[in-house]
Amino acid sequence: MLAVSGLTLLLVSAPTSLALFVNSPAWGALNTTVGGRLVQGIPFARSCFPLVSNDTGGNFDEQECDAVKSDYLDHFLLASKLGGYMNTQWQTCQRTGAECLLDSTNPANAEADSPPRVCSQGSIPEFGIHVASAKDVLAGVNFSKEHGIPLVIKNSGHDFKGRSSGPGTLALWMSNLNSIEQKPHFVPTGCSSRQAKNAVTVGAGVSFSDLVTFADEQNLTIPSGGDLTVGAAGGFVQGGGHSILSNVFGLAADRVLEFEVVTPRGDHLVANGCQNTDLFFALRGGGGGTFGIVMKMTTEVFPSMAINAVFASFDPTVGDNRLEFLRFVTDQSLEFAKQGWGTYIIPRIGILLANPTLSPTAANASVATLRTFMTTNLTGTFTMTVEPNYKTFFDKYIGALVHVPVGIPMTPSSRLVPVEYFETASKRAELVSTLATLFDSVESSIVFGTTPFLFGPEHDETSVSPAWRNSLWHVNVANAWNFNTTVAGVALKYSSLTSAVNPLRDLTRGSGAYQNEADVYEPNHEASFWGKHYPRLLAIKQKYDPEHILDCWQCVGWLGPSNSRYKCYI
Repeated sequence: MLAVSGLTLLLVSAPTSLALFVNSPAWGALNTTVGGRLVQGIPFARSCFPLVSNDTGGNFDEQECDAVKSDYLDHFLLASKLGGYMNTQWQTCQRTGAECLLDSTNPANAEADSPPRVCSQGSIPEFGIHVASAKDVLAGVNFSKEHGIPLVIKNSGHDFKGRSSGPGTLALWMSNLNSIEQKPHFVPTGCSSRQAKNAVTVGAGVSFSDLVTFADEQNLTIPSGGDLTVGAAGGFVQGGGHSILSNVFGLAADRVLEFEVVTPRGDHLVANGCQNTDLFFALRGGGGGTFGIVMKMTTEVFPSMAINAVFASFDPTVGDNRLEFLRFVTDQSLEFAKQGWGTYIIPRIGILLANPTLSPTAANASVATLRTFMTTNLTGTFTMTVEPNYKTFFDKYIGALVHVPVGIPMTPSSRLVPVEYFETASKRAELVSTLATLFDSVESSIVFGTTPFLFGPEHDETSVSPAWRNSLWHVNVANAWNFNTTVAGVALKYSSLTSAVNPLRDLTRGSGAYQNEADVYEPNHEASFWGKHYPRLLAIKQKYDPEHILDCWQCVGWLGPSNSRYKCYI
């Protein structure tokens, strides 16, 4: 990645128009202000393309290209690049088809990067400030205000809705902020009467890979998402953040004790339960990229604990196995949740369960029916172990068995299924019928039994959708495509997914969706993502960002789809 030095940028083979743009006094002055940390947003696969559009920097480099093709689907490499996004349509301009993508099914396929195909900048930010301090953030905010350059916040690139990219944008790239500090007796700033809690304070760029490892070394437990390259303090927690341990320990937003944040007004604040409480409320579920730029987060942690783990699978090609499996897990899920199990249900494969509360003997008894059903009725497999800690459990089960797809264009859709659909046989039958049709209509599906069921609604001080508090399942389905899918074909992927999920939306009227993994074109998104909290969140948005410096797709108070920053959405 090339860095600006003074008023000049060394671009050996960059297009003239880009070089002139970079050499403007304004960009040079910004680079000086941030200590030379202004970096160019270069498409991840740029080095593989001999042909490049006029707005795209970087160089054709066969040796570098070989490395990119070898690791094109690697989570950690993508997360390390300003131009790397896990779901690659957010590197592109979907409306025009301008892109710089390889073949996600075979990155070595020369058809994707050989002439006449052209590498385009797409929606990758033109430049990013590799943030090292709050001063850098303030410099970016002020530059955006002065020059009218749209601002985005970029962390690891895990973003299903395009909130951290955009054509012609300046990114605040947070990955440098990687400090982790244990605070065994943490009291939020200004909270003289609060009971101290065991906590860790993490910089905005800390990934769960580093945080889970740190926790393990300190004999602590920190629940994570399903991919360890996700940033712990970014959009994950600000959108809610679910884990296979959420049933017992709540959502990530539930466990936050304090944020350090720079607001679009230019204030450097601490937000917690005792000061700037409205901002604290908004940052715990109101969504990333909206209310401020989080510099640090302090979150509650727990002692190291053993995890009861179960993985059971079946052959989906045999008879009615898939339907029988779906019926069984629907019948049993409420009891699983009551006993403290968190679940990942993969309709075409099987089920993963984790329980941090039961003794091994009690855990074994609680899944006896599952063991019999999977091995006898479905002639499948059943494995049960007791892992000594969360990291070992994650590495052995989630890391090895649950593969979050990256390096591909993919769009998800989400629905939270209320507990009432598990309480009676008739409701369960309705749900099974609806889901069976849905799962046959999409390319991939997973059901997360990761709602805060045992944690309980009485602990809710966050702004996530209230539907999280009375639901048992978070259903997630997705469609994917490839580098050579036409604009019309991409549009069809989105619209067909929305249509496929509509019957589940109709069945669960009044519920909601998980904003971080929701349909890009989620109907009635304000109610779906935030429910009764939306009016309060909108007022908080107007208070802390009156000039609307931060804006993102379907975020609180957004400018709407006709705004020019969304010109690459279909």
